[in-house]
Amino acid sequence: MFTSISEIKQANRDGGYHFFSKDTMKFFNSKTHRGVYGGRYFITSEQHISLRGVKNDRKYTIRKAHKDGAIDTVDTFQQFATLQHARDHIKYEILSEEY
Repeated sequence: MFTSISEIKQANRDGGYHFFSKDTMKFFNSKTHRGVYGGRYFITSEQHISLRGVKNDRKYTIRKAHKDGAIDTVDTFQQFATLQHARDHIKYEILSEEY
């Protein structure tokens, strides 16, 4: 389905969604990480910063892109402490169950 994050971003815009808009990304202090797995899964990370400026650890979330550009969270928001844990979960849990 998708081969790059750019394709997912374009489908999201074309579908009238705002998942990747500058304001949304800034609000969640979110980053999109390289790689599309199984044609639809990708990883974001978010870092909460309190009103007092205290930065919590950055955590990682697995997302699923749909053909119409909609984006869903897989499992739990900020479920993973590291990018590698999120990647491993996609490769060894999610994709292995699909095939």
